[in-house]
Amino acid sequence: MKTLVKLIRYHRYLVDEKRREVKDLEERAVTLEQNIDRLDAQVVAERISAGETDLGSVDYGGFAQASLVRRAGLIGELSEATDAVEEARGGLLDAFAELKRYEISLDRKEALARQNRARRDQLELDEVSLNGHRRSSSAP
Repeated sequence: MKTLVKLIRYHRYLVDEKRREVKDLEERAVTLEQNIDRLDAQVVAERISAGETDLGSVDYGGFAQASLVRRAGLIGELSEATDAVEEARGGLLDAFAELKRYEISLDRKEALARQNRARRDQLELDEVSLNGHRRSSSAP
């Protein structure tokens, strides 16, 4: 049973590591979404600003083109991050299932050990009662 306890401890550590990994990847995906939103807001602000002056409209075209390239890159990174999150979640589910198998196995072994102890204790009590009954029956 000691080996099983050590395996459970190890797999709990692995599950915790996988949870941290998923959390980090989810935070990365959220950060990328926020960057895309900020870039979109910046493009809108620049468009408004460029419409107010003639010089701004000349520079806006280059800015808009660079922003589109940057946005496409961010969307690609977000797609990769989303895929990584899904893959990490799958790994987390597998690690958690493995941990549960070990925990269930340990629970079963402990329950069996309790049953065996209870059975031995009952046999001892029965023996004591039987001996007491024999003594009282054989006494004149």
